[in-house]
Amino acid sequence: MSLLTPHPGTVVTHAGSPGRLLSPARRIVPFVGRTAELTSLVDWCHGPEDVAVRLVSGPRGVGKTRLAREAAHQLAHAGWTCLDVPDGAEPAALAAVPDGAPALLLIDDADTRGPALADLLRAAAPGRAGALRVLLVARGAGQWFSRLAADDLTVRVLLEPARDGEDLGAEVVQGQVDARLVTVFVEPYARALGIAPPRVAVASVAGGGARMLDLHAAALCAVMRTQVQQGDVLPVDVSDALDELLEHERWTWFRSAEEAGLLGEDGFLPEAMDGLVAAATLTGVRTRDAAERLVRRVAAVVPGVRRGAEPDVARWLVDLDPHRTLPGRLVDPHLLAELTGTPGLLGACLAGAGVPVGRRAALRAAGLVVERLDGRPGDLGFALDQLGAAVAELPDDGDLLRSVAGALPRPSLALGELRAELTLRALAATPADDAARRAEALYDAVTALGELGRADDAERYERQAVVLLRKLAESDPARFRPRLAAVLANLGATLSGHGRPQEALRYAEEALGLLRRIDAGRPGVVTLDLAMAESDVARVRAELGQPPVEPRQGFEAGSPWRELAGRRPGRSDRMLARSLTNEARRLLELGRGTAALPAAAESLRIQRRLAAVAPDEHLPALSDTLQVMGTVLTIGGQGEESLPYLEEAVGIRRRTAQENPGRYLADLAHSLLALGTQLSGLGRRDEGLALQQEAVEVQRRLAVRDPRRYVPELAAALSSLGVTHARLDRTQDALDVEREATRTWRELVGAERHAYGPLLAQSLMNLSAIFAVLKLGDEAVAPATEAVQLLRALAAQNPAKHRPRLAEALRTLALALHDQERFDEARQARSEADELAGTPGSPGGGAVAIAVVARRNRCSNIN
Repeated sequence: MSLLTPHPGTVVTHAGSPGRLLSPARRIVPFVGRTAELTSLVDWCHGPEDVAVRLVSGPRGVGKTRLAREAAHQLAHAGWTCLDVPDGAEPAALAAVPDGAPALLLIDDADTRGPALADLLRAAAPGRAGALRVLLVARGAGQWFSRLAADDLTVRVLLEPARDGEDLGAEVVQGQVDARLVTVFVEPYARALGIAPPRVAVASVAGGGARMLDLHAAALCAVMRTQVQQGDVLPVDVSDALDELLEHERWTWFRSAEEAGLLGEDGFLPEAMDGLVAAATLTGVRTRDAAERLVRRVAAVVPGVRRGAEPDVARWLVDLDPHRTLPGRLVDPHLLAELTGTPGLLGACLAGAGVPVGRRAALRAAGLVVERLDGRPGDLGFALDQLGAAVAELPDDGDLLRSVAGALPRPSLALGELRAELTLRALAATPADDAARRAEALYDAVTALGELGRADDAERYERQAVVLLRKLAESDPARFRPRLAAVLANLGATLSGHGRPQEALRYAEEALGLLRRIDAGRPGVVTLDLAMAESDVARVRAELGQPPVEPRQGFEAGSPWRELAGRRPGRSDRMLARSLTNEARRLLELGRGTAALPAAAESLRIQRRLAAVAPDEHLPALSDTLQVMGTVLTIGGQGEESLPYLEEAVGIRRRTAQENPGRYLADLAHSLLALGTQLSGLGRRDEGLALQQEAVEVQRRLAVRDPRRYVPELAAALSSLGVTHARLDRTQDALDVEREATRTWRELVGAERHAYGPLLAQSLMNLSAIFAVLKLGDEAVAPATEAVQLLRALAAQNPAKHRPRLAEALRTLALALHDQERFDEARQARSEADELAGTPGSPGGGAVAIAVVARRNRCSNIN
């Protein structure tokens, strides 16, 4: 732990590490820009709260730490006690704060900390004499933040305001001109190196707004070039300055090893240097003993280290200290190159390293891969393999495994399997008699398995978690009720996805009741969760044909998310988009396609923006919204306009199904079916038929794997395929698949009449029409009559929803009766249909596929 006080610019020799000059702690370059952000931080520190927490987030290299340290620097001059809290020093942090004095605790890389961070926040929460501020610096408010907020309601009260505000962007001053800033930074770096500042010509990043670290690196590179390059003006390119500076660092490592007498037979061969430095950077070893053990492990996979030289090499690595002295973004390319190019290096770093070092190394390695997920460079596949192999070598420590799992993005196409493996190992390593930790481990496993499509496994763990959390919530409501509500809501969503809405509603309503009790006692603490729970209850009630309990559970369900998205653009943007997509889907189920268009269009705008930034995380949600948008346009009679949306959804879902078939294969089948049906309806019947047949084959495989969940989807696909066969005059093929669909719906109706009755009725109507085409009029009457009888019973319970479909069935029956010359009966059926024709909201053609697809892709998780 170190007191944050002014640091004068430190002069280093030419042989010293240039990258160390970039450290914000050295304050070599005066703080520039971020005026509004800095003012906001200082004003927050002077606020009225006794204890408060703030999060400074953003991508690597944008200046998060520099901003946080500048705020601490100003507060220190104003008499505050400002402490930097390194990893591992959390337990002693509060004790180091003088009683009664205003204090700021700066916690950098907060997303890589262990359980000690939650303990610090819990201990800081009670009132104290003197203001206490905890400033968290991290890449974003991911799962690690949600876990902190869920651990304790008191901590959650502290953390809830910390979500406010956007991530720091690259632009540090309004209208930023990269060249101008680089020129400003050149002089202090030249002074630090003891040379005259050069004149520079700067090639800026296109459009301006390069990250702060890149601008500093460009200035430093320009200064260092004066040592070997003469001329009036030195060129420097911001975009590759970090790569150039990394080469300077590698030369520094080489020179320092040479000066220490270690380069060669007495220590290690030059080819071993990069691996040794990567290992020290990854683990951040702080003592010579730990470094010596690391060197011995690494020597097994990095040839060239002389036996017996380990103590001297360890001393050199500790003095070099690349983990703390070099910016992560500067050395990340070196780390990734070594981890992907040296099999076993990451495993050697982790094996026997102990929990703190192992967690640090594993999190850093995971972060390297996560940073590159969306760019998809050629070495990513091998990096993923190396990360997976290293994770397999992690010790069976529940806290360590949960920390590493929490560092992986959620959801993620590329890392879903690995996250599930980690959470299951963490669950197995958690003692059964530690109910609180066991419940948390179960919850992590549930979310990870759900993202892989392993719904049955997820449900089993959800039920176990509910049992544990009910008992915990009885003894400590403040701490465990929010988590109980989250698990109940997830269980409700799982059951809804399994086609069990009655059971789902019970859990969803219990979750909503708990959250309302929490909100009544601590207003504003569970706003996000409450909005999601209200949306879930409204959705399941609509699925059951029940009206919303309150008006706000209708379209207004997006309002809380809209308000929160203005203040918290990260997670709330995602939730607003998903809430709008779910609302559009619900309106489709009610036959109100036109009303669904604004919600679908707004959601699509948000999802496109999110997916452009982080496709690994947001592509699945984008495909959901594209699918809904295409369906909305189809229902509205805009068939041609719907095709681009449906085609884009198929393209994305082919990718997601390839990367995570357990979770996304069913979604691909739905998109194939919808696009095939639409193409067929627009006259492109051969194309449509091929896609529909592919969808049916996928659904057959899924139905074998999980009949309860996927048999209804198969029946819908068969009905749609039957319609296309009929349009192609392949009437016998149409009859065969529709008969299979009817048999399937009839079996399902026995279990859930309200859910599957309308679908059986539609299939019966299709069957009647096919018999009529085959000139089998006598056989056409019976299925149409059964459809009418079925829909009469349903319309008696929910007229608004089922009368339009009843009118359609009556028209089908009238045609069948007319073909049999039963004219009076046909006239009576047609007359009744005409009386019902004015009922708004008739679903129209294609409703079979739409109704079933609408049961999919529920937005359910409450974090």
